[in-house]
Amino acid sequence: MRLPILLLCFCGFLPASDELTVYELLAPGSHKFAIVYDMATAVEASPYLFNPIRRGSVASDERVIDAATGKPLRFETVTYDAAKQHGFKAKQSADEYLQVILAHPVPKGGETRVRIFKTYMDAASYSADGKELVFERSFGIKRNVIVLPAGFELVACSAPGIVSTQSDGRIRLSFVNDRDDQLLVKLRGRQVK
Repeated sequence: MRLPILLLCFCGFLPASDELTVYELLAPGSHKFAIVYDMATAVEASPYLFNPIRRGSVASDERVIDAATGKPLRFETVTYDAAKQHGFKAKQSADEYLQVILAHPVPKGGETRVRIFKTYMDAASYSADGKELVFERSFGIKRNVIVLPAGFELVACSAPGIVSTQSDGRIRLSFVNDRDDQLLVKLRGRQVK
């Protein structure tokens, strides 16, 4: 007896929890990595979206675009207290936040998506160890990617992930955090001779 097959199709509508962060590791001695962060807010009527700046990280090269239009959005760096005054309701996870001014308030039953670009300098998370690099960071969101600098190969990684090679030859590691808490990822890369 044959059973019917049920196919489900999701046509491009992603829940707000389907955020993605891509970390592109720069030269290990610089302690810097470029971040591309796709995120959303579903706080009805909110004119703002808030993104924490991790403690111990120095942010630079920030810019934000509206994911629907690709147009740049204005933003400023604010303290936790200032973010609370502007409607931020989550518990404090950082001392400073990017406060993004949305193109329009979040519609009822909808969400607004943005893409944030920034570079972090964070010696505690990213450093050189001789000819090797060490990257250690905890991931709270569900989908994360780490791209090694050109000329480096993966030596070790503390979390399961998918390893692939990008078209430019750089090694790419993709992770899914299926936990209810943060996923700690520690990896080592070695310069290829």
